[in-house]
Amino acid sequence: MGNAPTARKGSEMESVKEFLAKAKEDFLKKWENPAQNTASLEQFERLKTLGTGSFGRVMLVKHRETGQHYAMKILNKQKVVKHRETG
Repeated sequence: MGNAPTARKGSEMESVKEFLAKAKEDFLKKWENPAQNTASLEQFERLKTLGTGSFGRVMLVKHRETGQHYAMKILNKQKVVKHRETG
């Protein structure tokens, strides 16, 4: 009876180790071969502004084909270039 909790902890630890090994493998595959996104601005519907900053804004957008929602950062190129020249 005294060994039952220890045996259970051991099997739980093995499950965690297996999960972490699989997660690491999946991460490394995605890191080494990143997905190529060829989406264009026309494929998104701008829904609303989530926030604004010095160089632009972040908008909530919806992909027209999939319906997936994303946050899109829109930068004002003139402000970025001007900041780099003076910075």
